[in-house]
Amino acid sequence: MTDTEPATEPRVALYHDAVEADRRLRREYREYYRSDPKGFRDTVRRAHARVFRMKPGPKPERNLLIEKAARERGSGVPWRDLCPAYIEHYGVLTAYTRGLAEDGFRRKVNQYLRNHPRLKSHARTAVRNSES
Repeated sequence: MTDTEPATEPRVALYHDAVEADRRLRREYREYYRSDPKGFRDTVRRAHARVFRMKPGPKPERNLLIEKAARERGSGVPWRDLCPAYIEHYGVLTAYTRGLAEDGFRRKVNQYLRNHPRLKSHARTAVRNSES
């Protein structure tokens, strides 16, 4: 593979593009690189960390049904309408297991709403409007 041919694998292409970008920076700021290579590397490292910042800790698995249910709940849809629509096999569950499933579902939806303040504020407004 030559430099003019595009890489077929995205990981390889990304690596080559990153190396080329670093070479370009080193060329453009050659005087600074020669006078303070450690400072140059530190600046580039901090810039990369800022651009590709990820919050520390494990990332939660995203459930698209919970997201959709939370958006509906945020717009004011009551729980009695959401549970049958989003809990699998809701109609055949016993009263005990249905209660457990509803509690778990509510917990997941409320956690999603807590992490998304814009939706949470809509949920509060919708609940206040429905109580009036």
